[in-house]
Amino acid sequence: MNVEASKGTALSDGAPLREDVQNPTGKPLPKVHQGTTRMFSNNWLEKLSRVHPATPLILFVPVVLVSLWLSVAKGGFSPAQTAGATLIGYLGWTVAEYWMHRGIFHLKIRGPQTRRLYFLIHGVHHDYPWDLSRLVFPPGASILLCVLFFGLFRFVLGPLQMYPYFAGFVGGYIIYDTTHWYIHAHVPRTRFGRWLRREHMIHHFKTPTARFGVSCPWLDHVFRTTGEPDTPRI
Repeated sequence: MNVEASKGTALSDGAPLREDVQNPTGKPLPKVHQGTTRMFSNNWLEKLSRVHPATPLILFVPVVLVSLWLSVAKGGFSPAQTAGATLIGYLGWTVAEYWMHRGIFHLKIRGPQTRRLYFLIHGVHHDYPWDLSRLVFPPGASILLCVLFFGLFRFVLGPLQMYPYFAGFVGGYIIYDTTHWYIHAHVPRTRFGRWLRREHMIHHFKTPTARFGVSCPWLDHVFRTTGEPDTPRI
């Protein structure tokens, strides 16, 4: 008998190996595992699921820089206007980050298929929060989202006026993924960094149904999802 199958897992190409994934309701809070686990029986998919933390910087800093240049060179924005529009784009990212985490990453489990989908999207991270190879988006997912949001910005704002807002939005994503990696891989020394880490660790280890803002915890106060006031030691 296959060892994995004897543990209650399902083996098929491209399918997650673990069935006993986290229940995102937070009741009861599932056991957290150290180390890592396989997500796929297919070795190629398994390899693609592990991402170096510098990947968002390498892929998307050039996108931000080119978008800022196009804002001035082609879009007719002054440097001050570019800065203001970039800030608005960044704030747009924080709202998108919060709602993607709340509504998509913690989707409601309604059966085996949504259970597997949850595991692939986010459950593996909650089960193995110290797996440093799965703390940032895989390129396949981040590039696809970038293309989709590029099309949305172009449709709403126009082919030239979109660029400073898009730069801020993509810059916000870089901040989010880098922050997420850092607060799992390191213990911040600044007061602000420790606060970010504390808020996120409460989400992981106390109330998975609250504290959805990773780089923007203040939005949990705006949307009233701070959860229980008492906190664990982290």
